[in-house]
Order: sequence, then structure tokens, then C-alpha cells
Amino acid sequence: MNRISKNFEKELKEKGLFEKVASLNAYVGDIHNHCGISYGYGTIEDAVKFASSQLDFFSVTGHFAWPDMEDDKSKLIPPDVIAYHKEGFEKLRRNWPHYQEVMRGAEREDFIPFFSYEYHSFEYGDYTILCKNLDEDLPERVKEGEKDTRLEKLVNGDESQTERFLSTPHHIGYKQGYRGINWTLYNEAVSPLVEIVSMHGCAEREEARPQYLHTMGPRSAKNTYQGGLSLGKHFGVVGSTDHHNAAPGSYGSGRTVIFLDKLSRDKVWTALKTRHTSAASGDPIEAMLFVNGYEGGVIVPKHNGKIEIDAYVAGYDKLEKVEVIQNGNVIAASYMTENKCKKGTGFVSLRFGWGKKHLPAFWDVSIWCENGSIISASPRLIGIDMVDPLDVPKDSKSAVPEFKISDGNVFMHFMSDGNATAQTDSANGVAIETEVNAIICVKAKINWNGEILERSYKFPCSELLSGQLTEYVNGFVSPAIEVGRFRDMSECTCHINTVVDTESQGALYLRAYQKNGDAIFTSPISFRNEER
Repeated sequence: MNRISKNFEKELKEKGLFEKVASLNAYVGDIHNHCGISYGYGTIEDAVKFASSQLDFFSVTGHFAWPDMEDDKSKLIPPDVIAYHKEGFEKLRRNWPHYQEVMRGAEREDFIPFFSYEYHSFEYGDYTILCKNLDEDLPERVKEGEKDTRLEKLVNGDESQTERFLSTPHHIGYKQGYRGINWTLYNEAVSPLVEIVSMHGCAEREEARPQYLHTMGPRSAKNTYQGGLSLGKHFGVVGSTDHHNAAPGSYGSGRTVIFLDKLSRDKVWTALKTRHTSAASGDPIEAMLFVNGYEGGVIVPKHNGKIEIDAYVAGYDKLEKVEVIQNGNVIAASYMTENKCKKGTGFVSLRFGWGKKHLPAFWDVSIWCENGSIISASPRLIGIDMVDPLDVPKDSKSAVPEFKISDGNVFMHFMSDGNATAQTDSANGVAIETEVNAIICVKAKINWNGEILERSYKFPCSELLSGQLTEYVNGFVSPAIEVGRFRDMSECTCHINTVVDTESQGALYLRAYQKNGDAIFTSPISFRNEER
């Protein structure tokens, strides 16, 4: 059972949706990220281990080709950048057999890996090619002197391709012609999904946060989620980290949330192919949107001027706003401005980090509750980020995190190293669900500055009702712990049910933001004369 059905049983039963929704579980994935198999850092083994800490399905992506890299001389690509990419593509081909071996060995009933590789393109924009099965190989090399048309053929194919491949545009927000999406050449038959959230930023709309701050440039308004919908395109949305340092699912960079009755390769693939997806920026917020009884991601018959909106959100922090969008406008919303604490169950966020930069701390943390229990926990584990892929990180082998929850106890291992800038958050953490009368117990062993520090703390939730608490593990500018305000479950959940009069046949989607800035965006419901 998912958290939506737990919190909205009455409302779902009134709509005749409870049995259907309650049979589903929420699963979290990252289907586009990188490591040292091409250009990037960290081993494929470390990437798989990182993914296993907080994902249910994942891929690790190899940089494969850039067909028009040297065609347009006006782009003025520096020679060292061209050489860097070419070597990365050759490196992937050399490493592919080992990549296949490790990924195949990673598969479990509760952990589904997929192969993927990536094309860059000025003309089409960048695409991730996700492979359904673990028997795919890389496409053959292009013969010397021949034009590379492999991406062109993929993008211009038909729906039968989706039995083997999903060709997904990513970091769509860059300017067309500069590796942002080309909506004119976009083919929804082979590309049912579009990646709108990653470490590049959020391309939901031109004002979305976080901004595009990568070396590749700023965001273009036309190349956004809303921009594509305004052109009548229909696509599902996903979030992926696009992390370049062996950290699939790195918190805050992008994830995909899907609902399934059971986790399996075929069921994950069907959810992706049929656009039953949501794009999360951080926490795997659960969100479901129904319009006139249809669920997000589908194409439905045109409406008759009235649409009934039935939306459900279950977050991991206090919700700031939940909005349903049509034609870029808010047509239904809920804004949570007051503390609605009912003194029941709720969430508390714990974060570990800070301290002096370039002086890493290695943490082993145990968390449990007295006078209560940890009902559930959602990890927030962060990899070592790089904005420029030419950056060379510190050895991050020891930074591969671990997260376990067993018998109501949480165990975490991770590294923190201060914040790269005063505006960069690199704290690792967890959101735990517990009771308001519980006392959160934290035992931490920290290897820092040549010392082994052992610390124990108790944080009563009754005190956290009025605000967050903090501790320093060894004095001023040492690593620190932040324990957030207790957020009652009523503050973390939202239901919108309303009927809206509208003449527009524009697609609808839901977006929700938590107080900590994390967001979720559902796939759209599109109105056409056809039904799928």
C-alpha cells in the first residue's frame, strides 16, 4: 500500500478508487546518470552500490556518440572538448563488456537495472537510449567517411521500437541548436518520456527552480515542459540525476516515481512506456492526478467544458503548494500556509554535514526512537557533484553511502566535506516518519580531523513542534547535525477535488512543492479526438 491510500482512504473510497490505488506501491528510479565507464568518474561497481541505497530501478549511462559535433563550425567547440568527448566514446566501447557483466550481476527481485547509452546532438538535442533487456549491445561503429545517422534513424522510427528502446530527450531546457530539445523533430511514438529535472536544473517552466547553472548555459522558455505542451505534444515526464560521479539517485538532482502492484522489469518498462510517471527533484513525493476519472500520462477524449480534478499528494516535509496547471496557468490549487498539527504521526528531517571545507568527515549513524517507532524512512544521500564534467573530483571511493532500515532502526554511512560554496547544500540526511510523542535517538561515530568522535543525542519531537534543533560534533566549524521541525502528516498531505469550467482543451498536470524546495511534477493528461 502506498502513502496516498493510507492517508486518503475515505476520499478514495468515495470516488471508487481505493481498491485500485491501494493495490499499488510507489517505486523510485534514476534512468540517466554516469560514471567512469565513459567520461565521468567512479567505477560501475560504486555506481551500483550507490543506487542500491535508495533506488528500486536504475540505469548507469554511457556517453556514446555526438554525430554532428564537428558539422557546425559556428558552435566554436574548443579542440580539447572535442578530443575529450571522442576519447569518452571510445572508452565506453572498451568498457561495455565489463559494464554488461556488472549490471547483469546487480539484478534482484527488488532492484532492477537497465542498460543505457547517450547521444549528444545539436540538431535533435541530447537523447538517452534506455534498453529494456540486458542482452543489448552497443550499435556498430560508423565506417570511416560515412555520415552517422544512427540517432536520426532512432528518432524517426515507429512505436515498435519501444519494445526494446526508449529514446528520451534530456536537459531539454537548453536553446534549440545547442543540445536542447528540438520540438519540431520530436517523435512521441518512440520517445514517450521527456526528462525535465536533473543536475542541470528544472525545465518545467521558465521560472522553475532550480535554475540552469551548468557550463552549457541558461534555460530557454520554449524548451520546457510547458513549452512542449503549448505545441500540442504529448509526453510523460521523468527526473534523473545526470550525475557524473557514480551516484545514481543522488538526492536533489532528480528521480522518477512510478506506481506498480509489483516490482519487475516488465512492469517498470510498461509504466515508463505508457507515461505513468512523475518527475521528482528530491524526495520521492507521491502524487496522483485524475481528471474526469482518467489518470496522469494518458490521452483522453476532448471534454465538454467541465473537468473534474481529483488530485492527491503525500510528501516528506510540509507542503508549500499543490497546483494543477493548464496552458501554463493555475486552475486549481491548495496553499498550505498555517500549521495544522494534530499531534499524530508526521515527518522529521535529519541532516548531517557542514564543517570546514576540504576536511572530510566519515559518518556512521544509527537512528531509533524511544516512546515511539520509526514507521518509515526516506534516505537523502548525495554524491560528490561536479558542474563541469572536466572537473576532477577527489577520490570518492570512501564516499559511497549505505542506508538500511531494519526493525525500526535506521543505519547510515556517508561522507560529508563542508559545502563547496555558501549556496551549495551537500548535507546527507533522511526523513523519518514517527509519532509526535517519540524521542529521536541518534548515535554517531565520526572520523574527522584525525579523531574518532562518538556522539549520542536525543531530540524529543515535542520540542521539535516549535522549531528545528542543531548540534555541533566538536565545537565551532566542526561537522554539524540539523534535526528539522516535526511536520504533522496533515501538513505533508493534500487532496484537491473540484470541478472547473474551461473552454480550453489544453493538457493538465500537477506540480507540488515542499517547504524544503523539493518538487514533484506528474505526467500530463492530454485531450484529443483519440483515446488511448
